[in-house]
Amino acid sequence: MSGRILVVDDVATNRLILKAKLSSAYFDVLLAESGEQALAITMAELPDMILLDVMMPEMDGYEVCRILKSRSQTAHIPVIMVTAHNSTEEKIRGLDAGADDFLSKPINDVTLFARVRNLMRVKMMFDELKLREATTQELGLNDLLEGHRFNTDEHGSVLIAAKTPAWAKIWEERIQSRLPVNTIIVNSEEEAIRIANQDTPDVFIVCQNLADGGDGLRLVSNLRANLDTRQSAIILVVEGDEMETASKGLELGASDYIHTPFDPNEMVARLRSQMRRKKYSDKLRSNVRDGLKMAVIDPLTGLYNRRYATQHMQRIIERSGESDLPYAVIMMDLDRFKSVNDTHGHEAGDLVLKEFARRLQENLRGIDLVARLGGEEFLVVMPDTGPSEVEFAAERLRNAIDRTEFEIGDGETIPVTVSIGVAFGGPEDKIPSALIQQADTALYESKSTGRNRVSYFAKAA
Repeated sequence: MSGRILVVDDVATNRLILKAKLSSAYFDVLLAESGEQALAITMAELPDMILLDVMMPEMDGYEVCRILKSRSQTAHIPVIMVTAHNSTEEKIRGLDAGADDFLSKPINDVTLFARVRNLMRVKMMFDELKLREATTQELGLNDLLEGHRFNTDEHGSVLIAAKTPAWAKIWEERIQSRLPVNTIIVNSEEEAIRIANQDTPDVFIVCQNLADGGDGLRLVSNLRANLDTRQSAIILVVEGDEMETASKGLELGASDYIHTPFDPNEMVARLRSQMRRKKYSDKLRSNVRDGLKMAVIDPLTGLYNRRYATQHMQRIIERSGESDLPYAVIMMDLDRFKSVNDTHGHEAGDLVLKEFARRLQENLRGIDLVARLGGEEFLVVMPDTGPSEVEFAAERLRNAIDRTEFEIGDGETIPVTVSIGVAFGGPEDKIPSALIQQADTALYESKSTGRNRVSYFAKAA
């Protein structure tokens, strides 16, 4: 795993030592000797991680960290604070400033590389999510996707798997007195997996040795491998100063670790940090999902849009080539729809479009593609369907629109009809747009010969 790391320290010797260690592991290392320089380099280079000394003149590491985490461009960059003072107060102050981790001088190489590799994996995950989010925005969704900040609230749920029920209860009381979270206590690996699959918590606190004699490292590995729990944060509680266990926990997928005995305030600070990171990643994933959904779904009717319809038609065409089965392409256009908007208003028009979409879906199969191409123009593609079946389906759709008037609010109803054009496709047809054009030609025939009827492209006549 490679990446670019910014080392910030006002002492040249410290900078060079860290550069030598990181370079030997094939990391690309940038150097800064002050807080101001660190901020400038970070904005210009956007490194993958920052090792930030706490004690510096003019601007200390806490202030630098707070500024970095307050900027949207740099908030997701992991920051490891480095200090000669190994006090709980220093750690809590750093974590509260937004630091992702804390290292004490002299730096232990095992600890350094375990922390760096773990946070580098986190950074790569965030980068991938942000890249996908950017892609959805490039599809024209910039104004639709809500912005987000890294510093979200810490509301959430925490599952505690401790060494003894008594420990778990003490941890629960101390956490709940400081954070607005719901907590769940479990006594075994099996119970943790079972409960997590039912209602996945945001964070797991997992003791190295569990109450039933279970193995905390095995639970960490299982949680990270489980599809339902792999996005949750995991804090491993390591007994004593066992660095090998802590490093192993990070390798297996733990998000963070803490040694016993620990100060409750440090656990709360680490929990708060992991909760913020989890909420941020959830928000990114949600934006990607919503963005992709908005990229292919018409927001008014809930039907697929033209972009999706064209790509899905291509798959139907390819499958027809493999199966040698026919399919049908149906174009529909609401008759005199402009007069609905002009006479009754656009809200009434929207109600008609939504009800029209509902009736289409109600009278078609689940495998049929139904899309709104724009305005009052709709497309249906029926795979594995021959002419006689399509003729019956097209008349059924026309009757479904014509036989019952449409409600437009305040109990008022109006008659609505639809003109339909049908084209037939087979293994020899390869281009979606050509088939849509054929169906559109048949639709024009329906419009020009009286509306509220079904016409067929000449090839299939």
